[in-house]
Amino acid sequence: MQSIVITGSSQGIGLGLAIEFLKRNCRVALSSRTKSRLEAARQQLAGEFGSNVVISVPCDVTDPAQVRFLWNEAARSFGRIDIWINNAGVTHTTQLLHELPTEEISPVIATNLTGLMYGCQVALQGMLKQGGGQIYNLEGHGSDGRKRRGLSIYGATKRAVRHFTEALILETEDTPVLVGMLSPGIVLTDFIFDGLRKMPPEQREPIKAIYNCLADTVETVTPFLVEQILANHVHGTEIAWLTDEKANERFSSDKYTGRNLFSQYGL
Repeated sequence: MQSIVITGSSQGIGLGLAIEFLKRNCRVALSSRTKSRLEAARQQLAGEFGSNVVISVPCDVTDPAQVRFLWNEAARSFGRIDIWINNAGVTHTTQLLHELPTEEISPVIATNLTGLMYGCQVALQGMLKQGGGQIYNLEGHGSDGRKRRGLSIYGATKRAVRHFTEALILETEDTPVLVGMLSPGIVLTDFIFDGLRKMPPEQREPIKAIYNCLADTVETVTPFLVEQILANHVHGTEIAWLTDEKANERFSSDKYTGRNLFSQYGL
């Protein structure tokens, strides 16, 4: 029975990953800054899968002491940690840089980049001591170098995550720890819904058209990611759901170009 730690897992992709791991007879440590939401998620999953296979540990990934506490609590509960997934992330209002409130910049960098680095450092140190494990970092918009107006800070953090992960793969190639990347594509979560609601209508509609074609639900994407993670034995692998080939096929398919994924959300 493998043991998994997922940061930012009280909702969205993180919670979806947790559910899929539990379905496959794994143990999971949930983690989030929001204690009430985290406890609600733990109770939900404990009721479905059993309280002996799921724990919750409040953690703000921007605080290295809390990240280390997360490792220690999970290791104490499960004996070892086989897989650590750096999923925690935040975004900012979709605005041009000169219009963006200055106070929104620092939290994005601190969570998406610095917090991920803390997670990698703590997990790597622990896994080297225990003799092995796997670390995965979540990619996002900007990881591949693509740019979008209004997401300069968020995109820059994800581009940096790609560089950092590739460098970490190089640093760990002679160790028993596997490091890789997860690319879930565009997943419909509050992350996207909140961003759309903050946009002016004239900006929102073109973005919705792209999302209607390319986006998927958490329930569609996470089973694929978890199956690939559990089957992976290759250092430096990138597990990608929405490949360029798949995206191009969707743009020429009526099944996807005619979808309306947002009507039920009032968007």
